[in-house]
Amino acid sequence: MPVRLHNFKMTTISDTKNIVGHKAFTLVEILVATSVLSLFMLSVFGIYEYSRSGFETGSWRLQSQKSAQTFLMRLKDLLERSNHAYAVAPSGDTQRVADRPTVLNEAWFNQVATATNHGILYFSIISPYVPEQADLGQTERKGTWKGVGLDCKNKTLRLYMTGNWDDMPAHTPADVGSPDLARFEFGHTEGDFAISLNDVAEIGIFATQATQTTDIGRPAIFLSVELVLENQRSRQKARVTERMTASLVDRKLDEIRIAPAGSFPTP
Repeated sequence: MPVRLHNFKMTTISDTKNIVGHKAFTLVEILVATSVLSLFMLSVFGIYEYSRSGFETGSWRLQSQKSAQTFLMRLKDLLERSNHAYAVAPSGDTQRVADRPTVLNEAWFNQVATATNHGILYFSIISPYVPEQADLGQTERKGTWKGVGLDCKNKTLRLYMTGNWDDMPAHTPADVGSPDLARFEFGHTEGDFAISLNDVAEIGIFATQATQTTDIGRPAIFLSVELVLENQRSRQKARVTERMTASLVDRKLDEIRIAPAGSFPTP
């Protein structure tokens, strides 16, 4: 019986090498590809992190600017209400019965300096004392005292107003308080408040004599407050600067008392 021969294709060594070369990668090629991929992923994540940080920085700027403006407007309102102690005379005119200074810490007077753990500014807001006038049917009405303070602690500013002397810091200058408790009372707490502002890096308070006043015949000064806020938590450096100017009527520059730098440390 005849034997049928099958056709067999012989695979040479060179053919085997070609087949393996098309289907496999060397270790060097794998390491190179992995390195390139890693560099690509690092660049992608770097761009993402930079974009995220930029977004957070922009949000911080907007929020901090708004907060600083609100804080300074509140301070401006209080500064422009600061006054000396007055009593109403029988003629109806008001007469100054005691001077109440505005006290500034020298560390921030007429210069912008780094915020530290100290008190910065103190003053009072006092309503007039009205004596009894029986012939006019007018009963005695005592004046009310309010104390205002601006302190800094751990890069946070705190602005507060209180009618209780005991709620003021222990280092508050005594001449900011009531000049006469028989006529200007402590203890009126209506409207008392306290607000804070974070991320404060630097502060400056500048005093100048006003050249024009709306109240003719009474002196006035301008008190400008500058704040520099800095984001300590962001990889991108971000700073915000805000400034406001308050007009203090019936006050002269020499009625601004400057306390030595280092006064009023906050515990």
